[in-house]
Amino acid sequence: MTEFIKYKGFDHVWQYSGPWLYYLIGVYLCLPIIAYSVLPWFFHKRKSSQRKMISIFVLGDLGHSPRMCYHAMTFSKLDYFVNLCGYIETEPSPEVLDDVSIDIIPIDVIKNTNDLPFALFALYKISTQCKQIWKILWNTRGTDYIMIQNPPSIPILLVIIVFIKFFSRETELIIDWHNLNYTILNLRYNNLNHPFVRIVKFYEHILGHFANLNITVTKNMRKFLNTEFGLKKNRIVTLYDRPGDQFQPITDKSEFTSKHELFKDIDTQKYKILISSTSFTPDEDFNILLDALKEYEGISNTPPVCLIVTGKGPLKEKFLTTVEELKFSPKVIVKTAWLSAEDYPKVLACADLGISLHTSSSGIDLPMKIVDFFGCGVPVISLNFPAIDELVKDGVNGLITKDKSQTKESKQVCHLINEVFTDEKLLSTIKNGAMEESKLRWDENWFSVLGSKFDTKQIKGR
Repeated sequence: MTEFIKYKGFDHVWQYSGPWLYYLIGVYLCLPIIAYSVLPWFFHKRKSSQRKMISIFVLGDLGHSPRMCYHAMTFSKLDYFVNLCGYIETEPSPEVLDDVSIDIIPIDVIKNTNDLPFALFALYKISTQCKQIWKILWNTRGTDYIMIQNPPSIPILLVIIVFIKFFSRETELIIDWHNLNYTILNLRYNNLNHPFVRIVKFYEHILGHFANLNITVTKNMRKFLNTEFGLKKNRIVTLYDRPGDQFQPITDKSEFTSKHELFKDIDTQKYKILISSTSFTPDEDFNILLDALKEYEGISNTPPVCLIVTGKGPLKEKFLTTVEELKFSPKVIVKTAWLSAEDYPKVLACADLGISLHTSSSGIDLPMKIVDFFGCGVPVISLNFPAIDELVKDGVNGLITKDKSQTKESKQVCHLINEVFTDEKLLSTIKNGAMEESKLRWDENWFSVLGSKFDTKQIKGR
């Protein structure tokens, strides 16, 4: 070594350096180890009480993310401190807001106000969200668990994995799979071989393996993650959606409908109430229901109906325009409503029948709206798709359309509405089935499926 230094002309440096040079070289070589293993211990932050903590992330509106809010409330009951992070476009339920163990951390909504091209706006949005998410992760570092809702998984899943690996290595990652991000994106392109769709599928596929626990909303999704994405069976559990305590059958509908503005001009003794909730997005085709009601309008000896559609979204104006163009007679009334978290379950409970037009971009998720209907003891009519029979039992708690290749879906929906409202025995049967479903609640289901995993820290064992 000495001869080499002399040869290179640095012998004067060696003369005045001494053994500290060896120490410097040693420290330099150890920098990767220090960065990966030592520094996280200095940055590790916990509350002085050593109370267990979980951070729950939703790149969506917390007020319309009931499942993640239910998770937050359940962890609070387990004496966890909960960081609930997401958009605050509408307020979460009072139960969440009033829980002293839940800290709501807002994530800014990024909108394309400058009408940027899709690709350019996507890059801007992703980079901005990365900074927001990283800041929250840094301020809440040291949490026992991080749970994220998927979709969306871009960019949040990658950001969280990088953060855990380098700055919070004791934290365990939980992904709650509500659907598949790449199938949502495919609604835009309608081509599973499109480069963007394939990239997002690869992204989900690879990063899903970093989760310590994967929670799915259906058994079909659990099977998909295992067989298609190669996730280990022992890291996947199915937790069905169940209604929160605010969704209950109503004992006296007339008392509520007589006072609520939405029903002021409707004779609820005469009209049958149909309700559907939506975010007015392309994955639900409301023309099916409107065409069905137009056909129903022409059938004699059927009761008049009032359809109430709750929610808001990009296609709402188009929906209202279509309603005007159809010029319904007084036999069919169509209303839209944007309801508070307090009013929503009460209005649902007043329905004679719920309608779900959800068909699932992947075919393996389930609509939360049906769970809400069942919580209120309201039977449903649902369009058919692969996973729907995990929730709706045809002829027991609701009715399901047949294969759409056989008969136009609007005709099937019209036929089922007509059948329910002209056959008291059928209506009574599916109503009783929905009332039985209303007894199945979130907390009991959650503790049955996940309780043992979080009572003590058991997820990491593989």
